[in-house]
Parts: sequence; structure tokens; C-alpha cells
Amino acid sequence: MNEYRIKAYAKINLGLEITGVLPNGYHTLDSVFYPLARPFDVLEVERREGAGIRVFCDTPGIDLEHNTLTKAYAAFAALLPERAACPGVDVTLRKGIPHGAGLGGGSSDAAALLLWLNSCLETPLTLEELEKAAIKVGADVPFFLHGRPRRVTGIGEVLTPAAVELPGWWLVLVCPPVSVSTPWAYRAYDDLTAEAEKAGDKGLTNPESKDNETLLVMGKYAGTGTTFRITTENVLQIRNDLEPAVVREYPQLETIRQHLLHSGAACARMSGSGSSMFGLFSARHAAEAAAQSLESQYGKVFVLPMNAGM
Repeated sequence: MNEYRIKAYAKINLGLEITGVLPNGYHTLDSVFYPLARPFDVLEVERREGAGIRVFCDTPGIDLEHNTLTKAYAAFAALLPERAACPGVDVTLRKGIPHGAGLGGGSSDAAALLLWLNSCLETPLTLEELEKAAIKVGADVPFFLHGRPRRVTGIGEVLTPAAVELPGWWLVLVCPPVSVSTPWAYRAYDDLTAEAEKAGDKGLTNPESKDNETLLVMGKYAGTGTTFRITTENVLQIRNDLEPAVVREYPQLETIRQHLLHSGAACARMSGSGSSMFGLFSARHAAEAAAQSLESQYGKVFVLPMNAGM
């Protein structure tokens, strides 16, 4: 069999707090990444003679020559003693995860390809070796190699165990037709922070908070031990530090958040750098009613049980 169909799943950020800014301009953060069963991209992979990768996709805005798939292939091949050991592939990308939604679509695609390439080897690389290739593609890519909730710190590359314990809760994910650039979102955050500091507000990047990786509001409510826990007791504390800056430019996102709250969501936040918004509901009927009322305006709306896994 030379043709393969691989699913690459999305994630949301259950909280995102910025802990500082490094000298190179990268932001350190504290977040919990939670994998979703929907939406997902599909990679249609076909092995061919020779080496190298060719990417095909009919979604506008995706550079077919330089993207996370081509980067993942190059990073993987660089780890092999003989580059010829990496199979030549044609990859057709079918986008189901909206571009610029803060759901990690590009990172998930890269991780899915890395895992598939590894499965082709007679002696597969270890997970630690695969993570070396993943981090070269992007800070979020190592997370998608695991497919389980993780607390994420550093610039996104430090992963520690996390448990999301919300039995009976439901997630409503809204993906409006708005694409938000992640680099732009962080610049907008910096601008907003600078404005706040000029007005006499310390902001989030003062020396006391830089790089301490302890700011996640939910942290002080988390259980003891090495596993970070999100429970019904602390889930209402979720916040996203990028949200005010992004919402200032895209006020319709705040409209969605308010709609979710007025529909019964216990909390509603932006995922990552946006533009997707999610609400957490303690009752299925309320979640489904909220989704139905939002679908007519925003199109892509998903209702998912928490803790269902993938």
C-alpha cells in the first residue's frame, strides 16, 4: 500500500498567560494545551520513487514550497544517517482546521507527518529524537506528538503532564471567518502592554514576572504532585493574556464570547492567538442550544464532550 490517510487533530489553550519576554523577542508563556477530536486536517500521503516532499493544497494562503510539512520532512531527514532512508512523498493537505484560528493546525500537520515518517523506518527513532525534529519546525509541534493534555511553559517547548478533569462538561468551539496572525497577536499584546505601562500600569512583563513560569492563575488551585490539574473548582479562573489585544482589533470575537456566556457557558475564552473562541458548559442541552444559535452567524461551530479524548 502506497497511499495513506492521516488525521491531524486540533487543540485549544485552556488558559494562556504570558510570563515574560526573552532578549530575542520570544515570549515565554504558561498554558494548558487540550487536544480535540474535531476539527481536524487530513493528510493524504503517497509514497513515490526518489526522495523529497511535494505538498498540494487548495486552501488559499498556504505556501506550498515552504510550510510546516516541508520543514518537518527536512528536520526528520536530517536526523537519519542516510537521507535516502527518508521516503519520497506527495502530501495532499485537506484543511478542516481553520487557518489563523489559534488551534494549531500547521503544528499538528507537521507532527502527524513526523509520526508517519517514523513509522516507515525499519528502526524507528525514539520519541525524544522525534521531538528534536519537531522543535525545529515550531514550538507547538512537540505537543502534537503526544496527543494528550499538557501544561506548556517556556516558549511552548517545555511539556509537563496535565489532567483535565471535567466529567459531564461540554465544549462549544466557534471558528469565525477571521484569520489572526500569531506574530501579529504577540506584537499587539506588546503594544497594549506598553500603553498600559505608560499609563502607570506595571503590565505583565515587569521584572518580577519574567520567566518564572508560575503565573497560571489556575496554578494555585492545582493539585499536588507533578500532574497539573484543571477541575470544576478552578476552570472558571481561565484567562488568555492575548485576548484583550486581539479583541481590540477584532471586536466581533468579544461578541461571540458574550453570546457564549449569555447562553450559559461557565467561562468563555479565546484559544491561543485567536480567532477561535470556546465556551465550557456544564450541561449538554445548553451547549447544543448555544451552538445552534451561533451556527447561523459564524458557520463552523463544534460541540464536544470534555474528557472524551481522541
